Amino acid sequence: MKLSSILLIVNTLLLIVIWVFTGIKYAELPDIIPTHFDFQGNVDGESGKGTIWLLPCIASFIHLLFIGATRDPNSPMLNVPQSFRNKERLELYLFFLQLPVMILFLDIIVESIRVAEGKQTELSDAVFFILGLLFAMVGVFLVRCIKESITKKSND
Repeated sequence: MKLSSILLIVNTLLLIVIWVFTGIKYAELPDIIPTHFDFQGNVDGESGKGTIWLLPCIASFIHLLFIGATRDPNSPMLNVPQSFRNKERLELYLFFLQLPVMILFLDIIVESIRVAEGKQTELSDAVFFILGLLFAMVGVFLVRCIKESITKKSND
């Protein structure tokens, strides 16, 4: 089995966990839940509990967007170097990039629900670690793109 297929399965399973966890916990939530946190992880915005469904919807949109983006590697809508314009490499990149995004959504939902339940008072540092991982992955991709661009120019 290809690594991109495994990543797609893992991302899909994470999305299912996000929906199931939210569904299981929804009935127990108070009417007002935290919906925004400051940089220290403290709650600085609250809304009705129905807004908890916004994150699973966004995660689903991103999942479908990434799957759709791999259908046509030559689409002018994709801003990737020519070397990524083959289906296998594009799938690997996008599904690998999607993994920390899905983990981030899951963590934010779990921690938001725990704060709403009174089991913790603020977001943990896990959010910043996951964001750092995401930015590192994007950085590695950018370095590879720049390196390939320089190599291509020197070969021309």
